[in-house]
Amino acid sequence: MKESNETETAIEHKKAGSSPFILSAERREKLINLASDLIRLPSENPPGREVLVEQYLIQYCEKNNLHVERVPVTSNRANLIITLPGAKENDPLAFTGHMDVVPVSSDERSRWETDPYDPVVQDDRLVGRGAADMKGGLACVLFAMSEYARSSIPPSRTVHFLVTCDEEDAMHGSRALLEHPLMNKLSDLVVCEPTGMTLCRSSRGRTFGELVIRGKTAHGSRPGVGVNAIDIAADIIRSLRTLNVDVSPPTSYWQPLSIHAGVEPDIIPDVCRLRLDCRIMPTSSCDHEIARLKRMLDEIERVHHVKTEFSVEDKREPWTTASNHRLVLRIHSLGAFYETTFSGSTDANVLREAGLTPVIIGPGDLSDVHRENESVLLEDLGRAFSLYKSLMR
Repeated sequence: MKESNETETAIEHKKAGSSPFILSAERREKLINLASDLIRLPSENPPGREVLVEQYLIQYCEKNNLHVERVPVTSNRANLIITLPGAKENDPLAFTGHMDVVPVSSDERSRWETDPYDPVVQDDRLVGRGAADMKGGLACVLFAMSEYARSSIPPSRTVHFLVTCDEEDAMHGSRALLEHPLMNKLSDLVVCEPTGMTLCRSSRGRTFGELVIRGKTAHGSRPGVGVNAIDIAADIIRSLRTLNVDVSPPTSYWQPLSIHAGVEPDIIPDVCRLRLDCRIMPTSSCDHEIARLKRMLDEIERVHHVKTEFSVEDKREPWTTASNHRLVLRIHSLGAFYETTFSGSTDANVLREAGLTPVIIGPGDLSDVHRENESVLLEDLGRAFSLYKSLMR
């Protein structure tokens, strides 16, 4: 890790939306080093290289007296359940975070000012792929658990850290956990995704799939003959914009994420495939938004005399946790945290199916992730560590 402009004194953090705490220079350095170690492991998904992080975490747990269970997901990918025994076993507290990061493309890499997998501290920020999403959050929970494990005073409740694979893609990791017997014992869930340490007790959902548009081929030299599936796709994309503003206030939005068509350069294409994605506000549902899309597609079919087929690939329902839930009240008792709705989807959208009640709060900001020069404020890391350890108390 490269470091610049660092002080050697204890640092006191006081910020609106947070309770004050003191993090010594030694503990601060250990936390940054742990996050940096995780960033150096290029656990990109796809293709799914979480085993690099998995092996590191197993060794870390063995060194720090933490019990770790490996939960296979595929032949070469797994989740980890890291456990810290508490004074009370029948009401455990769960945290969750994922090991994978999105890939760094060649075009994106050219825009990085540093090597994305060689973490560096600059301007009070830790820079590197996964710094915010979410190696920083992983490090904060692990470091808090390890401090309890090395002390003689156990936390008030047993703590389970659900460390998942494949969150950045199909969420096969969290779906595999739904079958684990531990899920029947869990209730409260803290998701350590990046929120800038704002409390999110609600989250958007997501549904997505493939739309196939079927037209008619014709020779490319005969305009107006045949039915160009790309033209129909263009009309559908324009109609999506109308669909997105068809309600007031806007609740959810559909968007195309990829398009593919073409047979030969001189043939009018009769098939076009669109990848459509919908982000769903907590006031709606996956089925409601899919129904809105299909009504629009029915109109396209009627006007253009074509066929469309939309295949749903996943449904991740939105959710809201009550403002008077004990986990929400406990967090607010530790500081005046601001609240908002999480704009993405997380493993919580899946784990709720097992009956868990989630909140999301973690270091880093979504505006800094999945892009060049990803980073997290060192202050956020300190605040997250302090909050997580206090929740375990």
